[in-house]
Amino acid sequence: MAEEADVVQELFRFLVAAPGSTLRHAQEQIQAEAEELGSAMDLLADHGLVRSSPAHPVPVPVAPEVALARILEREEESLRRRLDELRRKKSILAALSENLMAMQVAGRGGIGVTLLEGEGEVVSALESAAVRARKEVLSMHPGVPLSANMLTESMERNHQALKRGVAMRSIHLDCMLRIPYGRAHLRHLQEAGAEVRVASVLPLRLIVVDGVLGYASTPPREGRFAALEFKGPEVVHVLLQMFEHCWVHGAVVPPLDEPVSRGSQEPSGAADAELDERERALVRMLAEGLKDVAIARSLGVSSRTLRRLMTDVMDRLEADSRFQAGARAMARGWLD
Repeated sequence: MAEEADVVQELFRFLVAAPGSTLRHAQEQIQAEAEELGSAMDLLADHGLVRSSPAHPVPVPVAPEVALARILEREEESLRRRLDELRRKKSILAALSENLMAMQVAGRGGIGVTLLEGEGEVVSALESAAVRARKEVLSMHPGVPLSANMLTESMERNHQALKRGVAMRSIHLDCMLRIPYGRAHLRHLQEAGAEVRVASVLPLRLIVVDGVLGYASTPPREGRFAALEFKGPEVVHVLLQMFEHCWVHGAVVPPLDEPVSRGSQEPSGAADAELDERERALVRMLAEGLKDVAIARSLGVSSRTLRRLMTDVMDRLEADSRFQAGARAMARGWLD
């Protein structure tokens, strides 16, 4: 049995080629049953491609160019209906996605804090959160900058979220500006639509998704990478406040096509020259008694660079101890 579309086309061609023919004539030429031809004729009539009346019972096909115009008109109408249906479904999905993350969090145990151990578990959780994000992703990035490959991988995830219309704000250590691939990463973030700021020191690595899901770095456990997962708006609210505090005190990224001032890497000049922002952060942490490892991680520098910075600052302050360096910087009005 011929396909219905084939029968319709064959019937229309036959009627155009043999005006005045009846269905009985068509059946003699087309390999189709009488019932199939009847359905095909009804379809042609419904689409306005043939005309008939009691006075002229023999179906008369319209001109081919008229037929083409009517077919296109029917297709356009069909496409409009489909687009309207897609818009309706999109509107419904958008309304559902507003609370999607909150519903997912509630479905996974509601409010709470979970310890994630091992790089695989942490990365899997972060990737899942990035895919589920619908409104906003906030992040802070302290410590030594990630490798170029890791930044490239993270940029791919960021692009996916930004293309979905997810807002993104991130704070990075200003040492990223002194690394070519770090500057390139910040530039790519800005070009993709993310808001970026830099700071001399950041308290911890942090990611907050849609205000209901958060991840914060924690000291390694038995040599394994670890992080805390926070679920629920009440718990995540604390992380949000921490992020907003750092965001307000962060600096807007300067135009990334301009040369970067190297700050403390330039000659310090006069002994009474004021400290730059990174040096102020260093003196504060020295006075608070933080260990070198913690200070280097907060500033995003190596232990060797940290020793050089400490020697330079303490020489300028003529200090013999960390506490004395903090006290003298405070006395000179270099610290708040």
